[in-house]
Amino acid sequence: MPVIADAVYAREDLPRVLEVQVLAFLRMEYPSGFRGDDRFRDRLWDGTTHFVRAAGDVLVSHAMVIPIELEREGRLLRIGGVASVLTYPQFRGEGHGASVMRAAGRHIRDQRFDVGMLFCGPEVERFYERLGWTALEPGRVVVVGSPDG
Repeated sequence: MPVIADAVYAREDLPRVLEVQVLAFLRMEYPSGFRGDDRFRDRLWDGTTHFVRAAGDVLVSHAMVIPIELEREGRLLRIGGVASVLTYPQFRGEGHGASVMRAAGRHIRDQRFDVGMLFCGPEVERFYERLGWTALEPGRVVVVGSPDG
């Protein structure tokens, strides 16, 4: 049986074969993110860090942290945004998603982001809560630079 190994990559160091598999999964799972010219996007976002479980060239599970910086009234807020969390269906229920999420959480702490953030549907909230993430109560969202913000 092949060995499933953990790895962490900056986007520019992510092996191309794994990057293509992440993009293929995202295209199928989140088609709304691949409209217009983005249908042909063949690279993940620059500046991101990728947490991978793979058996050689076969992607098992993935999570990505996007560094986001917002400045408001002279204060800089550094956010570690978690995105593209996936585990291929054949490997679900074996702890791979939890493994990449724990690695992403350690990265957010180690890089001293002010906050870690992710968006998810209610069907996976319990998964993230078991890993120490806290769901926020619904409320008003203020977008920096908006007429209300």
